[in-house]
Amino acid sequence: MPSPNRAIRAVSTTFLAAALVAAPICAQAASAAPAAPAAPAADGSRTAKTLVVGIDGASFDFLEAAEMPNLDSLRSAGLTAASNLYAQPMAGTVSGAGWSTIATGVWPDKHRVPDNNFSNPNYGEYPDYLTRIETAKPERSTLVIGTWGPIPGTIFGPKVDQRIAGGNDVGTTARTVAALSTGNPDDVFVHLDEVDGAGHSVGTNGAAYGAALKRADAQLGEILAAVEARPTRAAEDWTIIVTADHGHTPTGGHGGSSPAERKVFVIAAGPGIAAGSVRDDVKISDIAPTVLAAAGIAADASWKLDGTALGDLKADDFDSLRPVLQGKVDETRPAAGTVGWTHATPEGWSIDNSKMPAGGVTEWAGWSFATDDFWTNVELGQRRETSVRSRNVFAVADSDEWDDKSHAAGQFDSTLVSPAYALTGAATATLAYATNYFIDGPQSAEVSVSFDGGAPQSLKSYSVNANANERLAFDVPAGARTAQFRFHYTGTNSAFWTVDRVAFEQAAAPVAPDTTKPVATLVTPTTGGPFRAFDVQVDATDDRGLKRIVANVYRDGTLVKSTQTPVGGATSGTHRATVTLPDGAYTVKFNAEDLAGNIAKTGTSAFTIDATAPTATVKTGAGETVGADGTYEKVSFKLFDAGKIDKVELNGVVKDLTDNAWSDLNFVKPGVFGAIAGANTLVVHDVAGNTRTVGFTLLG
Repeated sequence: MPSPNRAIRAVSTTFLAAALVAAPICAQAASAAPAAPAAPAADGSRTAKTLVVGIDGASFDFLEAAEMPNLDSLRSAGLTAASNLYAQPMAGTVSGAGWSTIATGVWPDKHRVPDNNFSNPNYGEYPDYLTRIETAKPERSTLVIGTWGPIPGTIFGPKVDQRIAGGNDVGTTARTVAALSTGNPDDVFVHLDEVDGAGHSVGTNGAAYGAALKRADAQLGEILAAVEARPTRAAEDWTIIVTADHGHTPTGGHGGSSPAERKVFVIAAGPGIAAGSVRDDVKISDIAPTVLAAAGIAADASWKLDGTALGDLKADDFDSLRPVLQGKVDETRPAAGTVGWTHATPEGWSIDNSKMPAGGVTEWAGWSFATDDFWTNVELGQRRETSVRSRNVFAVADSDEWDDKSHAAGQFDSTLVSPAYALTGAATATLAYATNYFIDGPQSAEVSVSFDGGAPQSLKSYSVNANANERLAFDVPAGARTAQFRFHYTGTNSAFWTVDRVAFEQAAAPVAPDTTKPVATLVTPTTGGPFRAFDVQVDATDDRGLKRIVANVYRDGTLVKSTQTPVGGATSGTHRATVTLPDGAYTVKFNAEDLAGNIAKTGTSAFTIDATAPTATVKTGAGETVGADGTYEKVSFKLFDAGKIDKVELNGVVKDLTDNAWSDLNFVKPGVFGAIAGANTLVVHDVAGNTRTVGFTLLG
């Protein structure tokens, strides 16, 4: 058995990985020594891995008292959440219904397995999560090993790579350890059955039941140790979950609606799961979507799962009332010390009891907020247990229980009123909520919406039983700023209506068409040149986002060079380019395009290119130059540049000229304009910055 520290390490990252060769279900005799799988498992390549271990019939209230160090370590490393199952007529608290809910992520009214007969399962519409993994990511290796035959044989489908019947818990454990040690599965489900057998034999109060829990914990420890001992462990992330399908009565057996039979749990550890955390809103239907999320598969809304991945599960407004819940006042059946109801409302919510008669059972005088532990136990066997889609604290209108105490004349008539939700300006919106509406006499239920405090408008009226996650889409009047919802219930000693997880959804405000053109500005050049090369900078802005900035060069109306810079949606940007061109006159045209396709007003700017150096020619006229071949007593020069002469520089002495194409430098001799006897250097500059250097010698 691994130490507690090893067990914690085994679950400190996220889930079980790899691929097993598809194989028929194989059985192992209960008395036979466990053998390794006949064929080696194919290697997987994923680092994200999942392991779910189900302990059949494990009663949550007896886990802490039992000697279960491995499970305790797992709880310290992650999450512990207890919740309650359904009861008849939805389903009995039996294995077929429980494991089907865990595997599919939906409740029995969807998967249609209310018992252990599997006579009409709806696995085609709601397959197990390993089948969904194989469909979405067939490269992942999936494995199920179970002691109870229907786990590998029926509940998990034939798409699973390998389904193995363990025979007994020793065999199941050995086969799991072998698969983890010698193979590389990605997603594994393991079922241990013998705690349930002890529960049937002696009940939860029997010593054999505690001993069975201890053995199951030791087997869990072997499995966790196998995970930890994997040679690739350091590169793997494991999400590990331990759960149960139902509880047991103190004297043995299950299937009924008692708290001991209905109470189950989810214990989970892995990436994103806070160590040592406890939650009141997690249910066994959340296991399948949690594993799918760990495998990188987002639940599709069309799957209509009842469960939610742990990472996506958020508390709602009603859950904020847990700290103010009260104990019983008029009710007698909830156990002493059980707190679980209140008439207090969450922030922004209110209850309109203006039409409620005085009196009746205090806890249910108008809409109340309650927990499953309190409300379902006021009277078992009246369908309250079927409110499985509610979580933690939920809203209850119960005319049946209220009528159990005398009251003034009149029927139960109460309205739950939501906050006024801000509208975005979108034309439609959706109200989502979980509900269980059961009729057992005269009653009514209606959901309505009002805009900006106006008259309520009906969204839905209930005339038949309904147990569902509702989504009511409706139109929003133009200009409306707020929407407020009312849940109005009436009843005369009838049944109940529950509402939970109320969520208002609306798309972002519609975006008006973008018809505003961007603005483009030429930053450089600021003159028309001439330039040796064309350096251009264009800045642009747009209120919503630029696509690109463009600067195109034309000569005599013909495009000779196109330059642009993509901006990628920024509201401002800069385009810079350097273009080498032949000498001549040009025009640059510049603009910008925004994401909507609007084009800025095109700007133009003329410029010239002069990349040719000026010329300096020695004049040979009488009196202008005396000497020849670079040696002179005096010398004169004729200067020319098509782009105009800017200045001359003789031995570092600069003389500005008049920016003409033709210019002269006359009668250069020692002592004149920087000239000296001996070697002289003349540099001629044109306006574009081109230069011509001439060397000559003057005689002293």
